[in-house]
Amino acid sequence: MRGAPDFEQPAWQPGTVINAGVYQAVQQPARGAAPPPPSDDPQFRRALARLLLRKLTSTLDEIHWLDDELVELTAIVEDVDGYPATRRRGLLRRRGRYATSPLSQALTRPKTDLILLQGQAGSGKSVALRQYATAQLRQIAEGRAPNAPLPVYVNLRELHAKPHEITTELLRRYIMEQTGPRGSADIAAYFTHCFADDLRERRVTLLLDSFDEIPAVLGSATVDAVVAPYVQTVIELVGGGGRCVVASREYKGLRANGWTRLHILGLSPQQQEDFLRRVGLDQRELALLQPLLTDPRRGFTAEAQNPLSLKLLATYVQAHHALPDRPSTLFADYAALRLRSVLAEAPNVQQRLADFLARFAFRLTASGGGLSVDERSHHEDLAKVAEEDPGTRVLLIRALSESRILVSSGRRVFFGHRRVQQYFASKYVADHPDAVAPHELATNGRWRETAVTVLQDGAPEVTEPLLRALAEVLAAERTDEAVFEWSPAAVHCLELLTAAYQGRASWPYETIRPLADALVAAAWERGSVSDRKFALDCLPLLSEEARELYIDRAFAGESGWLRTTALRDCATLPTLSPAIRGSVRRLLITMLGQKIPLAEAHAIKADLQRLREDEDLVRVRRVVERVPLGVVLLSIAYYVGLMAGSIWDALTLLVTPVMLLMPITLFWLFKSTQPLSYGVAKSRLRRFLEELFRRWIDMDKARADTDPFLMGMTLCGGVLTAAHLATAVEHLVKGNVSFAVIWVLTVPLAALAWIWGPSTLYVVRHGCPPGGLGVAGLVRMPLTALRMEEHPIHGLLADDWFRRALRSLRTHGSTLVTGMTIVGGLVYVALRYLWIATLVWASALALGVLTIIFDLIRSLFRDLRSRRRVTRAAERGSVGGPAFFSALHELRDTAEAAEYVRLVRAVPRAEPLALDRQALRRYIAELPETDSELLDELGRLDEQLRTR
Repeated sequence: MRGAPDFEQPAWQPGTVINAGVYQAVQQPARGAAPPPPSDDPQFRRALARLLLRKLTSTLDEIHWLDDELVELTAIVEDVDGYPATRRRGLLRRRGRYATSPLSQALTRPKTDLILLQGQAGSGKSVALRQYATAQLRQIAEGRAPNAPLPVYVNLRELHAKPHEITTELLRRYIMEQTGPRGSADIAAYFTHCFADDLRERRVTLLLDSFDEIPAVLGSATVDAVVAPYVQTVIELVGGGGRCVVASREYKGLRANGWTRLHILGLSPQQQEDFLRRVGLDQRELALLQPLLTDPRRGFTAEAQNPLSLKLLATYVQAHHALPDRPSTLFADYAALRLRSVLAEAPNVQQRLADFLARFAFRLTASGGGLSVDERSHHEDLAKVAEEDPGTRVLLIRALSESRILVSSGRRVFFGHRRVQQYFASKYVADHPDAVAPHELATNGRWRETAVTVLQDGAPEVTEPLLRALAEVLAAERTDEAVFEWSPAAVHCLELLTAAYQGRASWPYETIRPLADALVAAAWERGSVSDRKFALDCLPLLSEEARELYIDRAFAGESGWLRTTALRDCATLPTLSPAIRGSVRRLLITMLGQKIPLAEAHAIKADLQRLREDEDLVRVRRVVERVPLGVVLLSIAYYVGLMAGSIWDALTLLVTPVMLLMPITLFWLFKSTQPLSYGVAKSRLRRFLEELFRRWIDMDKARADTDPFLMGMTLCGGVLTAAHLATAVEHLVKGNVSFAVIWVLTVPLAALAWIWGPSTLYVVRHGCPPGGLGVAGLVRMPLTALRMEEHPIHGLLADDWFRRALRSLRTHGSTLVTGMTIVGGLVYVALRYLWIATLVWASALALGVLTIIFDLIRSLFRDLRSRRRVTRAAERGSVGGPAFFSALHELRDTAEAAEYVRLVRAVPRAEPLALDRQALRRYIAELPETDSELLDELGRLDEQLRTR
């Protein structure tokens, strides 16, 4: 019958039919005609917010099979809005990583257009988006924030449009259908007339969830080719200036070309404790859980960093007052608990329903057509399980509905959470080993999550064939070629293994570890910087010796990208060996030589918080950062004491500033000595002085060693202490008691100004004793350092230092004599002609001030010209191809080239840059490692061009 509603709908109930009739009656007059435009009245915006809030609340009631506790998450942000931190002293904004907690602060950043929210399954992406949308909608609906951007939350799970079918109009209609109550005239009018303009004018924030669950993306073999049309459609829909947040897992998610990337980190120990207390665990239950959270041999340390798994773990402990034996037990117990609560009187039906869920999850995964089925086919499957018994069929439908393991949207049925589907699919594969061939399970991206779960919790008869299949793929990788490059198959298999075994102390590594060690060694020796970066991501698969080697190499290199990756990936290891802990402490000391933006400092703190060690590395870093300030304050206090204990004449005013600057200058030189630090990340001034020193003494290699430097400063501190005591005695003999007291009081200041800073860094480098970072411990740092067996002062008498000193004197004696003669002549002139020395001192000071002012002005104009030059080059090179390299070669230095590559990467695009990847890799191979900033940016571009 024409005009009648389509009653060919599966499993409609009478109420549904009545509501559909009302919907048809309301909408029938408007069929074929666009709804009238809404008014600009603020009341309409509040009413619209209430409609969206009502729809979102009903969605939450349907899909939340877990409670809505959300700990304050930490996200690492890769920013593309500002300007980079280069080695130049510019006045431009800086860009880099930074951490923010809670995550909602990053989502509300006003100047960010396109945001990619990434994280593992169950890390809190969807919950964070829904809570953000709910809070914002409630404020708008209640009139507390009438002009705030309207959040529009959409789950892309049911977007069945194929890549060649997707358009902005189709996506807009899908958003309208998913966000508002069906049949709402206000929703239809708004999306028809206002949505596009509001989105471009930033009056709307579009929140797109579950991008990686789009059916076509799930079933794709070539990820990039399928993802690109959807990304391009989102960019076109948002337009220039609009704001959109897309949540996705990293695997099969969109590439962050020109997007601000938010990566949700695992929960730190403090965040875990806060979360567990929030869900109701008492102190006894927390103490029971503690071994599971800290002992990697239990297999839960990595899983417990996930909010969803941690919630299930808390539920298990509350229900059983015991600990589970493996992570899969959490999902099995929770599903059984939910089913048992509604099927307590039918245990046979409960088992049949559990078997049905396993088959259903396997079918969804195997089909590649999405994560949901239509209700008709779902009810047909339930009828088969019920063996055509209507009563059993009704019981099954009620059990699934009340348990919320499965959720119905009215047309489609899907699992309440994808992790639950993964559990049931892996359970089916474990119970039916012949269901999927091991090679298919190892190489087909459709089965990746299932393979990860099987490797973590499967029986040996299931995991061993899968590990052999993975080993076959890795063994086929070529490691004997002159230039190494990861193949897509090897990347897939290693990512799968890393996801399965990160944070685990024991796993069946006999067949995998030798292959992983060989591949990583080849990548590090003959690969580019992007190959080395992926090698670091494989740290959980390597032997302990290999881990220590590559972490130390990454920290010691010039690449900031590799250093950051290595520090972040340390959190994926079950434990940190003493050598790795020493490397981390050494890195923290090395960072003193860097000018780290505050945002990057927050990211480093977040990385350190995730390292599960007895040593508080966050506090160690805080102490290391404040050591230079302590040295400056001690030097100033020492200078004040000298001035108070001396007669104020021209000589005193001329000489005492040297005593102020000397310990500060020597500490500045000491902190970059080796092996105290890695000797990288040096300032421009230090590089200039080292080059001057190298040429002056005619040495091919001049490297300041830590032990001689520390011994020299310790001896100077001791000599200065003796000199102060002698001066005090002299004043006392002359009857100047007050001066004598002052000089006695400045004795500890004289020693501390010279040796406290170096001693503190030395103790930190070798491992601070327990309680050594308190106030009392910091005051005793020189004594603590002197008691260490490694301190060079202990070898002063035992070592043949006199012979080495003579050998050094024969080698550099003429240089030393010349230098001492010049210094002695200057001192004589200063003492003999004070007015000349004062004039020279004042002239040098004035010249220094003028030089600084001139340098700042010149730097400002240079940065402005450089920015204009780089921007023009990026406009030409962003098209890719030969234009990219020709524009790159026109720039003046590597800092400009690095900024140019960064700007090209920051252009929002659906597909990777049209660039010959092999040509790019050849260009990278020709660059010296000292051009680290440019190498890092080209490496990130190379990583984006890698085929998925």
